[in-house]
Amino acid sequence: MSEKMPTTPTPRRVAVVGSNGIYAQYGGWDQLVNNLAERRSACIEYLIFNARDTPRPKSLPDGVAVRRLPLKASGFEGLFFDMWSILECLWRVDTILLLGVQGIPLLVLLRWVWKPVIVSNVGGIEWERPKFGLASRLYLRLCFWLSLRYSSTVILDNQHHRRYLPAARRARVVVIPYGGVIDTTLEADEALTRKYPFLRGTYYLSVSRSLEDNMLEELCAAFARSRHALVLISNLSKSEYGRSVQAKYRDCGNITLIDGLYSKPELDLIRRTCAAYVHTHTLCGTAPSLVEMVMARRPILSIDVPQNRYTLAQSGFYFSEFDELIAMLDSGADLTAFVSPDDLARSYAWDLIVRRYEDEYRGAAGNV
Repeated sequence: MSEKMPTTPTPRRVAVVGSNGIYAQYGGWDQLVNNLAERRSACIEYLIFNARDTPRPKSLPDGVAVRRLPLKASGFEGLFFDMWSILECLWRVDTILLLGVQGIPLLVLLRWVWKPVIVSNVGGIEWERPKFGLASRLYLRLCFWLSLRYSSTVILDNQHHRRYLPAARRARVVVIPYGGVIDTTLEADEALTRKYPFLRGTYYLSVSRSLEDNMLEELCAAFARSRHALVLISNLSKSEYGRSVQAKYRDCGNITLIDGLYSKPELDLIRRTCAAYVHTHTLCGTAPSLVEMVMARRPILSIDVPQNRYTLAQSGFYFSEFDELIAMLDSGADLTAFVSPDDLARSYAWDLIVRRYEDEYRGAAGNV
């Protein structure tokens, strides 16, 4: 009697919709996509949609295909980018990973002819952001509700967001944060200290998008009144708010404004050598910039909102007013007490995060 050979499971074909695409460097979802693709298991194949302003990849990991669309993935144009991506997926994949759920109404309409497994990362509670008008907020709330009704799995990136969940929902809900990794290839040599003179001294770092709820204006105003050096890295020129901050504080002697820095080795060098990191996000979930600082093993000083406490597992220093922060820095307190514990850093390892996503693809498929 011949022995049966073990069969290789058919790979799950997963489309990633909603990010700028593979090897984009603009935000947390882009880093998530890069790591999902580069660290994928053999049982997962990806179709990734790249936006028009994402550089064309010179090479791709095995098992990864890219479709480039002539649209941006952000702003109002991003809605059409998502919907075009979904139409391109028709009958080509068995699972869709939605990064942001603004395109989910189209998937609901397509259910009459096609029913892929839907795994939705809803991102933050976007309708709370002041940048959106009433119509946009209502649409985003509708999409959030539809994701809980029609997705197999809804992924939250922060435990705090469970408070927004209705009691009645069909989707399985899990919390999976972003991962983080720090590049340690660079040292502060002569060339880099010429480019970034603040590396020669003591400085405090903050990294965020130029949104009002990230409180860039309040942060700069507080440091401008102090003797401490601040390095603020943000996409300042991309918004009216950011440009106003840039115009007001560009000539402030103890504040260095960097308008976008997408070289990870250089950014991580600045992270690794700061005296402490100042986190000012108020409406984020698990902010990727905060996770990266956990991995950088530097002291973290965070504005006191629940989602930041969840991300840091209560470690770090918390302030409600910026005057509290400056007073603590003036006191000369030992900041090493505000470095995150080792086990928290291990929980944000990308290999662990990627395996959790892949488990959701397989688990969701088994529950269809």
